[in-house]
Amino acid sequence: MLSLLLARRGIHVHLLEMHQDLDRDFRGDTVHASTLEALEQIELADKVLEIPHAKMRSLSFVTPSQTTQVVQFGRLKTRFPYVAMMPQAAFLETLLDEARRYPNFQVSFNVTVTDLLEKKGKVVGVRTNSNDRKAEITADLVVACDGRFSRLRNYNEPTVTPTSAPMDVAWIRLPRMASDPENETGFHVADGKICVLLARENEWQIGYVFPKGNFREMRSEGIEHFRSGLGQIVPFLADRASLLRDFSDIHMLNVRADFVETWHQQGLLLLGDAAHAMSPVGGVGINFAIADAIEAANILSPVLASATLERSHLASIQRKREKAVRKMQKLQAVAQNHIVSKALTNHEFQLPLIARLLLVLPFIRDIPAKIVAFGFDQPAIDPDS
Repeated sequence: MLSLLLARRGIHVHLLEMHQDLDRDFRGDTVHASTLEALEQIELADKVLEIPHAKMRSLSFVTPSQTTQVVQFGRLKTRFPYVAMMPQAAFLETLLDEARRYPNFQVSFNVTVTDLLEKKGKVVGVRTNSNDRKAEITADLVVACDGRFSRLRNYNEPTVTPTSAPMDVAWIRLPRMASDPENETGFHVADGKICVLLARENEWQIGYVFPKGNFREMRSEGIEHFRSGLGQIVPFLADRASLLRDFSDIHMLNVRADFVETWHQQGLLLLGDAAHAMSPVGGVGINFAIADAIEAANILSPVLASATLERSHLASIQRKREKAVRKMQKLQAVAQNHIVSKALTNHEFQLPLIARLLLVLPFIRDIPAKIVAFGFDQPAIDPDS
């Protein structure tokens, strides 16, 4: 997204991707209203929505005795009152195709950044390796968007603060049938276990949540035990749990959330999960990363064009974004500590009474939807940046 926005303003951009393509399974596939509204500003929203997708219009909290709608997007004042569930690879390809229209944009696949180039205390580029061919690429600015396990974030031994307890999530996919009940998207809780169900066009994407380290014990008990537990939490999936042949059909996600205290140094900027790894609670990670990119493009476009980039410009990007990130990470931590963690240790867990009461009050009941859909302090694309 940052590459596209900079290329549109005539900035020379070289995007490096370590894999041979963008097709990785179980990435953030939730495109929220904030991102769709930003894409509409550059006339890309309709093109993105041509990608086959499902529309998530609500999120529920489901226990064996009760279903509570906790997020309802339908009342939001936006052209996009839903979360678009689409393969992230297809979404990124659409952005990439748009960026390729600009002659000042270049993308290289299968390139691993191995180190940073530094001169007189300033980052001036990167060292790369591609099929055992080593090279150096110089740049006025290196932007690290290499995720929660970022190599480049560790270049200067940063201070990294955990923001919520780590946990494990086993991601799986099972077919979605026409006879499946409606409004099952959300959190399913039973007997001290949690599953997150996300409805795709023809399948359910399922996150089976475990306390950190417990998956090893689950694995030792065998795939049949895993299938049984899944059917216990989500009974209507019990008839197809046998499609999980073994644990090779299960993708483990090592979940952690943290905040890098300083996202920049002279010539280097961290964005997205490289700067602030988000919890999967709310599925907001991709949308916060895109908001980072928009804010960065607004600030960087004029100073890169005029060759007047200073570290103070990079600091201003963090200053404009960190309050929104910290607010969301604090809410995610509250949700993990008071809902997820307690649901994993309480066999009869229900949402707290105060939460259930607030969710039926006008004005208050729409706050969760607004936060999930738009986050905080969502930046608009500056048409003059």
